[in-house]
Amino acid sequence: MTLSLFPQLKSLELKDLQHLPGFCFNSQNKVIEFPFMKSMTIYNCPNLEGFICRYTREGNQRICSQDDLFDNKVAFPNLEKVIISFLRKMKMIWRNPLPPNSFPKLQVLVVEGCDELLTIFPSNMLITFQRLHQLFVGNCGSLQQVFEIMHEENETALPATAQLRELHIVELPKLKYIWKSDPKGIFSFKKICAISVCDCQSLKNVFPASIAKDLPKLGYLAISHSGVEEIVSKLEEGSDSETAVNFEFDQLYDLILWKLPELKCFYPGKHTAKWPMLNKLEVVECGKMKILGTHLNTNNGQLDSPVHPPLFLVEK
Repeated sequence: MTLSLFPQLKSLELKDLQHLPGFCFNSQNKVIEFPFMKSMTIYNCPNLEGFICRYTREGNQRICSQDDLFDNKVAFPNLEKVIISFLRKMKMIWRNPLPPNSFPKLQVLVVEGCDELLTIFPSNMLITFQRLHQLFVGNCGSLQQVFEIMHEENETALPATAQLRELHIVELPKLKYIWKSDPKGIFSFKKICAISVCDCQSLKNVFPASIAKDLPKLGYLAISHSGVEEIVSKLEEGSDSETAVNFEFDQLYDLILWKLPELKCFYPGKHTAKWPMLNKLEVVECGKMKILGTHLNTNNGQLDSPVHPPLFLVEK
């Protein structure tokens, strides 16, 4: 059963509400729908328990205790933009699964200053957010992953294509993964045009190999002040390690690598890379990485690659 709340509400801003536990309380087992809401901003509400706070009674007191901001009893069929900032107690943004009509049109998501948050998109929720165009995540001190991807047994469906165009990640000191595992066979991110990563000291790589091999529209890539050791992680076990991996960045015009003291290589295995549109290259204080190099001929006449291949390999 669905209950329509504020049927004409199109925009909502909750700012600097120090004692707010929730936008409203509800103890009924109904899905509360905001049918025409298009934008939402929640800023600096440090005691917010949930957007719809569901409570239990202890004596004369109502107790609200939940970890997720949006549970499976609230729906936003037309919401396009969400900004969530400085919700210090929030551990999850949404509960899996969400109602079928919740967030299908979300295009812009900004998450910052949420210290208890561990992941942005839990496993198997990406299908809900296929229309997301812009994602910004910053200053979340506990965040460990952005996309948690779990493979199901006997997967046969064709991979879905996410509509994500821009991904910006800033000041996530504990971030280990942007993609928790290689989404090959589940999701394609071929629409991405711009990616920036800054101040992520625990991050060791940016892309799984299957994503890096299929970025035909990527034009801007900037990585700075992070612990990245390689731009692309090596193919998972079971792949043919003797076969060179081909990367083609047909639209990449801007590549910026700033102050990456642990960066050793672009990809830690045999590979070829094409950058036909590259117009601007900045490499600053990346002391462990070689910029230019050549293939080496082995005794049997085959091309060999060094342990840590340079950023650009030139045919000799």
